[in-house]
Amino acid sequence: MHRNRKFLVPIMLASGMFLAACGGAADNAAEPASVGATTTESAAAEGDTAGTKYKVALSLSYTGNDWQDQAANLVKGAAASEPYASKVELVTDISGPDVTKQIQLLNNQIASGVDAIIVYPISPTALNETIKKACDQGIVVVAYDSLVTEPCAYNVHIDQYEHARYTSEWLVKELNGKGTIANITGVPGTTVDSDRQKALDDVLAANPGVTIAGSANGDWAQQVGTQALQQIMAAHPDIDGIFAQAGCWSMTSWQIKQGNDPLPCAGEFGNGHHIYMLPKEQGGIGLRSSSAGSPVYSGELAFINAVRVLDGEQVARNMILPIPRFTSEDVIAAGNQACNNNPAEGGLMMCPGAVPGGFFDGFWSPLVTQGLQAALTGEPDKISDPLPCSQVKGCIERDKLTFDDNHVGGN
Repeated sequence: MHRNRKFLVPIMLASGMFLAACGGAADNAAEPASVGATTTESAAAEGDTAGTKYKVALSLSYTGNDWQDQAANLVKGAAASEPYASKVELVTDISGPDVTKQIQLLNNQIASGVDAIIVYPISPTALNETIKKACDQGIVVVAYDSLVTEPCAYNVHIDQYEHARYTSEWLVKELNGKGTIANITGVPGTTVDSDRQKALDDVLAANPGVTIAGSANGDWAQQVGTQALQQIMAAHPDIDGIFAQAGCWSMTSWQIKQGNDPLPCAGEFGNGHHIYMLPKEQGGIGLRSSSAGSPVYSGELAFINAVRVLDGEQVARNMILPIPRFTSEDVIAAGNQACNNNPAEGGLMMCPGAVPGGFFDGFWSPLVTQGLQAALTGEPDKISDPLPCSQVKGCIERDKLTFDDNHVGGN
């Protein structure tokens, strides 16, 4: 049983039909807080009585890239919107890519008496003892995007193996089964990076005509990814394509500045990347590409699910989200409908000029509440009420993680 009183504020469900859409995040997002810093978002409505709110902690590990900054913004926007604003106080900790530091900050949150912890874990297993300690004290723990294997925790994520299988198989087909590629990896130690790399390795093992010329860590950041590509191309100038966990937008921009024809890029769900995939007459360059997203709204959904549990609702321990994805062929087929600045109305991307290039599409779904301004700034921008997973196509609920050879932290 959780320690807080149960609030009687119902979460209203939207009655209309929603179309899953793509949204975005920005490379020039707000500067992250310093490592180990703690901030408090006041989510209390004026006149609320002290001590009646849930205290929810957002525990970030690696930050400083567009996806992480945008995910944190969506959590902040949700916490500042009703029905959460009048019953939730949100605090934020950033540990950086140091598992020891993240454990330390999690222990600080536990000691401070939080009711729930929303965590982006740097490791699937290293935090388990600390998470179990939190659960034993009645604290709800929800991990998002990257997984934790402690059974008492909740996980919100996509199938990362399937994500990279989709993009890498497209790249092999685009290269007609022959050539060399640059491999731009993500943050090491996370289930996201491990599962995506396993998928790439498996696809290439089945297609031995395509090989990796060089690999470098891109940290899921646009400029870091581009530096990684430059490092690889300095030694292998004749590569034929790019597999990038993030950075296709920045990498393509760099190649254009060098006067080169951009290489096919199998990558992430960034809006600048998507704009490049548009035909020239629609503001793009016709970039040959495949794109799949790990929805940036997963942190917001983790927050919503934590509050649901605190309110006494039943929530699946393991929630697997639909993967937003498309290829150059899909962009061509969509024609003038490829872009749409209202995420609830469909479209593959935000239109040219609507958001910065590093902005990550996939920031909204019927599962969550916040719109574009929340993703960009962290300010409340409620555009919908959240539907349960059971009412959203492609969303899967399970009572626990399942384990196989393709998923380091389960699936």
